[in-house]
This record gives sequence, structure tokens and C-alpha cells, in this order.
Amino acid sequence: MRNLKVQLFVMMSSLGFALPLANAQLLKPALDIIEQAVSSGDIPGASVLILQNEKIIVDRAFGICDRRDQRAFQPDTICWIASLTKPITAAAAMTLVEDGKLDLDATVDQYLPEFRHQATKKERRLPTVRQLMCHSSGIQSSVPQRPRFFFDQKWYSRSLKEIAPAIAETELVFAPGTKVQYSNAAPYVLGRIIEVLSGQNFGDYVKAKILLPLGMNDTGFSVPAEKVDRVAVVYRKEKQSAIEFCRYDPNWQVKMTMPDGGLFSTPADMAKFASAFLNGGKPILSTKLADEMLSPQSKGYGLGWILDEPGQFSHWGSSGTLIWGDSKSGVVGVLFIQLQDLKLVGDIHRRFRSTVTQVLSKP
Repeated sequence: MRNLKVQLFVMMSSLGFALPLANAQLLKPALDIIEQAVSSGDIPGASVLILQNEKIIVDRAFGICDRRDQRAFQPDTICWIASLTKPITAAAAMTLVEDGKLDLDATVDQYLPEFRHQATKKERRLPTVRQLMCHSSGIQSSVPQRPRFFFDQKWYSRSLKEIAPAIAETELVFAPGTKVQYSNAAPYVLGRIIEVLSGQNFGDYVKAKILLPLGMNDTGFSVPAEKVDRVAVVYRKEKQSAIEFCRYDPNWQVKMTMPDGGLFSTPADMAKFASAFLNGGKPILSTKLADEMLSPQSKGYGLGWILDEPGQFSHWGSSGTLIWGDSKSGVVGVLFIQLQDLKLVGDIHRRFRSTVTQVLSKP
């Protein structure tokens, strides 16, 4: 009997290793998309992490993350994730809902009185917290006073306490709940609400409630000095060439923890975040609230997440980052490219994600 148990254990262990290996081989067409983009010079480099049912299928990097110093892209290269910050901001807000401190359907002015007079020319309706999280608030897309270079030290030296009133001074571009328009300003309002209700700096609250519980040790609004040599350079496509947009400066003093796109992270850390939503929200949210974030709230959006494919949730960032989760197949996918070129990178994202989904959704 004991020998039989040992044989069964060995067989099951071998099968457990064999299945991810087989799926990794099947994913070659998806990986070829990235290799071809690097070899053609379309992108400098990339990192890829694919999990299924919490098992790593692919964990690879391609090309370089710094053309000047010829540093190779590594699986643990730290990248500016841009708008992948938004679902993390939303999740942080949901922990306040969990604690009974925040009402999703309360109007913003109940937490930030400066918004009492914000309205459209046609009506006095004000946006709710829920609408801040699903791009139906009517708040303008751009963040007032923000420079084109997001990492400008003058901007980093500002605070959400200053920026939220500036947003309140703008007029709503449509009546809340009547349309959907992607907004980078709305997360600043949400971030300030988090500060008011928690009594903490937004970045500190996110770290305590999201990053630390998930073990996202390489994620933050700034990068520790000992990890700076792991940070990728972000490039921007202008005309026919990619120019350097952002090289991380360890001397930056980060007071403004940008709720719409200020985080730096790795594929492994972001996979932990997405995996929580395939695991009933554990350990950051209850299943009820995690499911609420994945439920349609406006056209194409849940709370913080994009809902663009049946059974899937996702988000992308303007720096070239992509993350998605698939509740049907148990797949979590992460693709980090550090190039600002929405058309080129968006096409790579779509083809890569579609290929992975086709392969790993098969019975």
C-alpha cells in the first residue's frame, strides 16, 4: 500500500510539471509575437508572465530595457506600470467600503465638500464614488495643472489635497451616469477620498492595504535606491524613432503618489494582484466586493477594471503595460513593454492576449 501511494505521488507530481511544460510549448506562437517585435526593432524589449491555476506557464524576458547601457530586460525588471495603477487605487477604495467607511453610491461632495458646486451647465447632479471608478463620473479626462512629463519634480512635490480642489473647479463634461469617458482625473478624487477617510497618505494606505498583504515587495510609487538598477527606461515613439521619455531618477522626492498611474512594479507582483480576483479577493477583499469590482458598472468597465472580453478583466497602461485575468480558464497574463506608442503596442497586446487565450482556453 505504501509503495502504491509513493507511485501515485510521483505520477501526479510528474503530471503537474508536464502540463505547464506542454502549455508553454503551445504558447510559442504568442511568444513569437514578442520576439518578432523585438528583433524588428519595433520595441526595445519586454517581459512576459503567464500563469494558469496559479502555476507558472511562462516567465520570460526579451531584448533590452535600456538602450544606452545595453541592459537586458529581465523577468524581474521593474517597470512604470502607468494606468495599471487604477485598479489598485479602486481596490484600496473598496477596503474602505469593506470597513463601512465608504458608500459607493454616495456623491463625492459627502466626502469632499469642495465638490458641492461642481456641475454641468444643464443640471446639478454630482458624481458618485462608484462613477469615479467606472469612468462615468463626467469629470474631465485630463488632470488640471499636470505637466506632460508626469515625473516633473514640481508635480511630484504637489499633494492630492491640492489637486482635488483644482478638479472641483472644473465643470463636468457630461451629466454623471449618462456617458462613459476615460478619466485620469477621477482617480485623483478617489485617492483624496481615501486620504480623508483613512487619515493616511494615499501611498501609505495602498501599501498597507494592498501591496503588503499580497507580498508585492517590488511595487511602489518610488523605487528604493538598492533597486534602481533594475528599473527599465520608458521610451516614446515620435515620428519614426523611439526617444527616451523617462529614466528613473533616485533623487526624485515623491510626495505626489499619483492614483491614476504612479506605480512601478514587476510582472510577478502584478500577477499576485490579478490572481487575488480569481481567488475571491483574498487576502485584500471579501468575495462580495471582489465580485462587485468585476461586475459591469458602465459600458466596458467594472470598478477599476476594464471588462472587454467575456469572463475576463484587464487593464493596460500608456507605458506599454498589460494585465488580464480569465475567470473561466484560470489564466493570469502580464506583458510589460516600456514604449509609449498606443497603436503599435496596442496591436501587440491584442495579438498576444488573443493567442494566449485561444491556447489556454482549450479543454
